[in-house]
Amino acid sequence: MGTIFLGQHRFIYHPRPYPSNYQHLLPKGALELHFKTGEGTQTAFYLTAKDGSLLPNRIWIAFCGNGSLALDWLLLANADTKAEDAFLLIDYPGYGRSEGYATIATTRSAGEGALTALAAHLQISEAALKPRLNAIGHSLGAAAALDFATRHPVQRVILVSPFTSMRAEAADVFGSWVSILVREDYDNRAALQLLARRRPPPRVTIFHGAEDSLIPARMGKELATEFPSFVSFHLVAHAGHNDIVLTAEAEIIASMRDN
Repeated sequence: MGTIFLGQHRFIYHPRPYPSNYQHLLPKGALELHFKTGEGTQTAFYLTAKDGSLLPNRIWIAFCGNGSLALDWLLLANADTKAEDAFLLIDYPGYGRSEGYATIATTRSAGEGALTALAAHLQISEAALKPRLNAIGHSLGAAAALDFATRHPVQRVILVSPFTSMRAEAADVFGSWVSILVREDYDNRAALQLLARRRPPPRVTIFHGAEDSLIPARMGKELATEFPSFVSFHLVAHAGHNDIVLTAEAEIIASMRDN
C-alpha cells in the first residue's frame, strides 16, 4: 500500500520528450514560447489565427492527455479552418521540452505562465486576452482545462473523455480501497459547481467515446446530467479513449465554431 501511495505519480502522469526534429511539425507562423516557473523553464506553443489578426476573436487553451504532448493537438488545430481562432498549446512540467515535475499545482503554473508569456509577446495586457479565452482538454487535460476555466472568464469549454474525479477514476480502475490514497485528486464535478455560480456560466460540451475502456462514458454523462443548464453531452460511437479526438474531429470542430 505504501508503494502505491508513494508511486502513484507514475500512474497519473506519463511524460515524454519531443523528437529532435519536432520543430518541423510546427505550422507556418507558430510561436514557441519559453517562460519560467518554480519547476524551471517551460515551453508552450502558440498557433496564430489563420487570418493573421493580432487579437483573434477566440484563443483555445489546449491541455493534452496524460500520455500526450501539446503538439498532439496540431491535427485538430490544423483542421479548424475558422480564420479567427488561435490556439495556445500547453505542455505539463516534465513533458516535451518543459522542465520539472507535473502536479496539479505545477500544471496550473504552466498554464498561467503560458498565458502571461503570450500576453507579453503580443504586447497586450492579460486583461485584453481574457474575453477571448476558451479551453479544451482530453482526459487528464479535460481536468486541467476545467481547472483553468475556474480561474478565467472563459466563454466555452470542451471536455473530451473526462472523469468525474481522479479519485473516482482510481476506484473504477483499481478498487475503492486504492482511491482513498489518491493525493492528486482533480475533481471535475467540483470545478463545474464553481462554474455553475457564474452569471452566466460558460457553455461546456462533453464528448465521450462509447467504447472508452479507460474512463467510462457514464462519467462524462454523469457530469452533464448534474449540470444540464450549461453542460451538454455527446456520445461518440465507435470511439475509444485514445482515438476519440480523431474520430470525433468534425463534431468537435463544429462545437468550437458554435457561438
